[in-house]
Formats: sequence, C-alpha cells, structure tokens
Amino acid sequence: MSDNNFTRLKTLGDLRRAGYTVKPVKDEMRDNLIASFRDGRNIFDGIHGYEDSVIPDLQRAILARHNILLLGLRG
Repeated sequence: MSDNNFTRLKTLGDLRRAGYTVKPVKDEMRDNLIASFRDGRNIFDGIHGYEDSVIPDLQRAILARHNILLLGLRG
C-alpha cells in the first residue's frame, strides 16, 4: 500500500488489515545507520570533535541495539 493510501485508514483494524507492521525504534535506528553507511552519508554531520571517540562507540551501540544513555553538561 502506498503512503497516500494510508490516509484513508480510520481505525487500528484498518491499519492492520492494510498490512502495516510495527518496527521497534532500535531496529529503525539500526536500519537507518546501515543505510547511511551504504550511501556514504554522515548522519552525525555537524557534531565536531568526537569523530574518533564518541561517534564510533555510538554507532556500535546502535548496531548492537543497545540501550543508550547520553550524559553531559548543560549550558
């Protein structure tokens, strides 16, 4: 079913009958990261100074579907 056909759905039952499946956030993040690797895109564009430390660890955590808790200073 194409995206614009989903606008005609009114109930959860309609959505299920249309074949919609739920994808966990961790799987969605992992799939998006893998697609960015494949396409050569940098999804962490604009984050500077962490290319050799935090970003590789974050990528590994996303690929492994780990729970991620980012701690840092505010302000």
